[in-house]
Amino acid sequence: MDLQTLFRVLWKKRWILIVIPMISVGGAFLIRMLGEWKYRSSAQMATGITITDELIDNGKYFNPYEMQITFTNLIEQIKSRVVLTQVSYRLLLRDLDGKEMPFRKPSETKLEELANININSYKADFEKILTEKLESQSLLDLTDPKQKLIKKVMDVYGYNYESLNEELAINRINISDYIEISYTSESPYLSAYVVNTLCTEFIRYYTNIKLSRSNVSLESLQSIVEQRKQYLAEKTEGLKNFQANHEMINSEAQGASKIRQIQDYEDQIADEQKKIRGAELSLANMEMKIEQASSSTGNKPNARIVDLKKKINVFNERYIAGGQTDQILLDSITLFRNQLQGLLNAAVEVPKLSPVEFNALKDKRDQTKIDLEISRENLVSLNNILNSIRYSVGNFASREAVNQAMGKEVEVAREEYLAAQARYNEAREKLVTNKMPLKQVVVGEVAEKPESRKTIVFMVFTGVLSFGLCAFVIILLEMLDTRIKTPQRFKNLAKLPLAGALEQLPKSVGQPTWNFFNASNESTELNRLNHDLRKIRYEIENKKGQVVLVTSTKKGQGKSFAIMSLAYSLGLIHKRTLIIDTNMRNNSLTVMLTARFSLKQLMEFYNKNTKLIGTSKSTDPKDTETNLITPTTNPMVDIIGNKMSQLSPSEIIPGGDFKVLIEWLKAQYDYIILEGAGLNEFSDSRELVKFVDLVIPVFSADSSITEEDKESLNFLKSLQNKLGPAILNNVPKEEKS
Repeated sequence: MDLQTLFRVLWKKRWILIVIPMISVGGAFLIRMLGEWKYRSSAQMATGITITDELIDNGKYFNPYEMQITFTNLIEQIKSRVVLTQVSYRLLLRDLDGKEMPFRKPSETKLEELANININSYKADFEKILTEKLESQSLLDLTDPKQKLIKKVMDVYGYNYESLNEELAINRINISDYIEISYTSESPYLSAYVVNTLCTEFIRYYTNIKLSRSNVSLESLQSIVEQRKQYLAEKTEGLKNFQANHEMINSEAQGASKIRQIQDYEDQIADEQKKIRGAELSLANMEMKIEQASSSTGNKPNARIVDLKKKINVFNERYIAGGQTDQILLDSITLFRNQLQGLLNAAVEVPKLSPVEFNALKDKRDQTKIDLEISRENLVSLNNILNSIRYSVGNFASREAVNQAMGKEVEVAREEYLAAQARYNEAREKLVTNKMPLKQVVVGEVAEKPESRKTIVFMVFTGVLSFGLCAFVIILLEMLDTRIKTPQRFKNLAKLPLAGALEQLPKSVGQPTWNFFNASNESTELNRLNHDLRKIRYEIENKKGQVVLVTSTKKGQGKSFAIMSLAYSLGLIHKRTLIIDTNMRNNSLTVMLTARFSLKQLMEFYNKNTKLIGTSKSTDPKDTETNLITPTTNPMVDIIGNKMSQLSPSEIIPGGDFKVLIEWLKAQYDYIILEGAGLNEFSDSRELVKFVDLVIPVFSADSSITEEDKESLNFLKSLQNKLGPAILNNVPKEEKS
């Protein structure tokens, strides 16, 4: 569909495109003017996310993506059901209290109808339940009948979670540290109360969460410090006992070399042990971080914590039962405690790792595992060598080496204890001095005037939208309309040459009759029809065909009107025309032109008398019986009629005789026009093709080209030279161009 056609289609429906948008604009105006006024209040909270030191971890700052995720999580917490429900409790308590003017006061009838209760009889119970829920910051238990009633009352008041969330807007202000909370309602006081209460309740909720997590973290760190202190005490006591039970003297010259070797290997063993401890702790820490990072997708470490506690208890029992001498069990207990402590520390806050950092951490963990295995193998090898040297140097060297090794273990235990103590002190100091960065910096004020309804913008938008929808529907219907409608569409669909188009006559003309063409004073409709017929007449004359068959693909296309119009037009240039009504299925031409005899009678008369037939203008009744060609009121047009029959032309008309008859009639008339039945339903037109020089198909602009029509069109195209240009009938005036 080109732009010109598109514009024409829209122009035809211009009143729809004008009236419907005007009605829409008027409706939008009434809705805006008669609607309820809305008041909006806003409050702001400073989050401290962009300025707090918590953003620094080993000198690395959050990237913008992590920052945005942090703000998104915070906004979702503010909009969470547990926080907004606290605001609902406050609103309902305030309205039920009666000390201040309630924001909303549903009628008793509405409460009884929707909640089926008398609010006054439940007032004390409701206030008690709501107060308890505010203190515990919990949701309503809908299995409890009274709490279920509270939910229904909140629905009636419009204080439920869904109603509050619908008018609530929470956004980060540009890329700043502030979050804006806005609420819109019918009361300016209600809007201000909601935003201020929401800020207060969220800060209270957030503070409780943070303190709970910090206390858990501090207890975990304190437990680690106690474990390290106890371990250091055990190692120190062991070293003292060893030195007291064995007389320690200086090494002799001959053993100095071996002692130095022992010391070197002991140093290496101590280093390897330290490295193994560090690798184990690092591995446990990385396992913990990976596990914690995985928990951010929905996994929770509770099962792991319970499992580690069970393992620690089992190993402790085995260690105590074994006389507390099994160093391997003790190391395992220490490792499990470290892992447990790491998981408890992770409960403070789930780490935020990008996929790249998470994969890098896993790679580092795998590398640490490899390094740990290498260190353990090195330790085994060093212990074997050391045992060999100790065996060779004797008891003195052995005691000296043991003393040195125990001293190294004491030193390592002291370093671990000091590190744990420093971490615990840092966390405790941070907990004592830390102030919550989240605070309300802008209090929501009562709005002085309602929000602008933007009536003009809404009206313009409604008008444009309705116009666009109307235009879209009109164009869509036009595209779905498969009717021929215009000459150009006919050429595209039928792929046939077109002689011309006959304009659709006004309804005031009614069914055209022969008197319409023979009117003494030519009407406007007849003048326009004459202009259309001149082009068609010219095209047919150029084809040099004297016997013409007018047919169509289906009935109701206007063949009879086209034949009458063509005969009338040929009469204007003094061409005598004979119309033969060979449409056995519908003899509309015979009826319209009042022909006296049927074609079958003509053929029988012709065969019986074995002589040619002529026309006679005599009024003698005797001549009427032999005058089988009926003259019309137009002296240039005659007709041979027929009676309706279910037989085909070949079954009624002997082929050879009809051909001879046609040859004789060709000498009497300039043009002979035959009408054939529709090609889709009957074979009549196909049987008549052999008697004619030219076939003129007629199509109605109000019909469509169907699959059945395409088969008939293929037959017409197969006629080649006998196929004349088509006539498009019943074309609307506006579609004709």
